[in-house]
Amino acid sequence: MIRLFLSVLALFFLSACSSLHVDHDYNPSYDFSGLKKVAIVYAQSSDGTISLAQQRFAMAIRETMQRKGFVVTDRDHADFLMVFHLNVTEKRQLVTDYEMVGIYPYYYPYYYGGGMVPVTREYTWTEAKIVIDAIDPDGNKIFWRGLATDRLHSFETPQERMKYTEEIVTEILKHFPPTHQGEK
Repeated sequence: MIRLFLSVLALFFLSACSSLHVDHDYNPSYDFSGLKKVAIVYAQSSDGTISLAQQRFAMAIRETMQRKGFVVTDRDHADFLMVFHLNVTEKRQLVTDYEMVGIYPYYYPYYYGGGMVPVTREYTWTEAKIVIDAIDPDGNKIFWRGLATDRLHSFETPQERMKYTEEIVTEILKHFPPTHQGEK
């Protein structure tokens, strides 16, 4: 019984600590019904290299779209393009907390020169963002966008990195294509 309680508590704790934020947007007047074939497109570096992260995301998008029933093809034969962008930035936040001044349990009240003292702390972290756009190749217009931001995680193995990449892409593409006009 205790083991079950600790497992549920650990699961609750891990889910409460998630920093992943996913958002979607789309053009409600776009006709999604004719979409069958997709091409996965992403930017290469100036020397033509493709990073491991780009390869992992392209593979995860390809597999997710195939599970959804789409055929992955080349750009010339696609009904639409899935273009993704990766970005990593350093984030910084200043937080001011107030601490009591005095010796416990005899804190000095404010009117005796004691009380609360502001203490500012700086928190920094690395944030990763992926943006996936669905683009109509005829007009080069975005008709659907999904994005996810999360704190950058460390992983022990490439398999762990790929599993996490698949989870993020599945979460982003969960609402593609939109099932009804009110969905965002």
